[in-house]
Amino acid sequence: NTYLYALIAGRVPLNKCCGLWFQQDEEKKTAIVLTSAHLVRKQDPSVMNQWTGKYHRDARVIVHLLDGTTARGSLLYLQEHYEIALYEVTMHKPVELPTFNDTVHSGQDVFRLGRDDESLDLKITHGRVEYKIPVRHERCHYLYFSSDESRHRLLHDDGGPIVDLEGKVVGLVNNHINETFVPSCILHKCLDFWRSFKCMPRLHLGMTFTSINLLDPVCIERMKRKHNIESGLIVQQVSKGSYAEKLGIRKGDVIEGFNGKYVSTTIEVCALCIY
Repeated sequence: NTYLYALIAGRVPLNKCCGLWFQQDEEKKTAIVLTSAHLVRKQDPSVMNQWTGKYHRDARVIVHLLDGTTARGSLLYLQEHYEIALYEVTMHKPVELPTFNDTVHSGQDVFRLGRDDESLDLKITHGRVEYKIPVRHERCHYLYFSSDESRHRLLHDDGGPIVDLEGKVVGLVNNHINETFVPSCILHKCLDFWRSFKCMPRLHLGMTFTSINLLDPVCIERMKRKHNIESGLIVQQVSKGSYAEKLGIRKGDVIEGFNGKYVSTTIEVCALCIY
């Protein structure tokens, strides 16, 4: 992985993030860095750490290369819903491209990779994947990185990769404070779409869900015993005028499958909807 920092008005520091190379063009001598859109988040100057919901898309972004040199990064694309950004960098040397593993599950042992912002030394934190019900301001496609409390928050940046025990990327750190990350099954499909169409679509389902797997064990047993339902998603809210409402979906309904495939988490629904 690599390290990036953003400046506004050419001088004023904005944010710092890690990133990873995901594509290189040897003929054009360029490479593309995948990182968090938090790199260029616009903060409210009157309130500490308060995000305005906007981005400094014209910010000057500097990419630290591991040979001690730096290069300018040019914004190619920023996806606000998934909060990921792509920057193009002029590169005369080959870069190491990651391998993605789309299979990631709750309880899995993983490592979070980052870099020291001064020495650029690699920082590694061991943890496990968790699937939780997102709070109000979190997206339903997030997974969570749960680290040992004694090593909690040793890394203080976003955009770094989450890797499995084989070193394959299973996610990209979205928020180091809440320890959330975008899983690779979402990233992979977004990047495939961008390669083909130069965009990353986000479909609006018009519904919010709660996974049956996250309910109290007593509730899970009761649903299995009385309704023969073992997994799926319980509809919590349906937007007025949405396609879901027109189909007759209502609060309290249980969705067991989507597009012919069984689903048990909101991650699976989001991954299916990208296509």
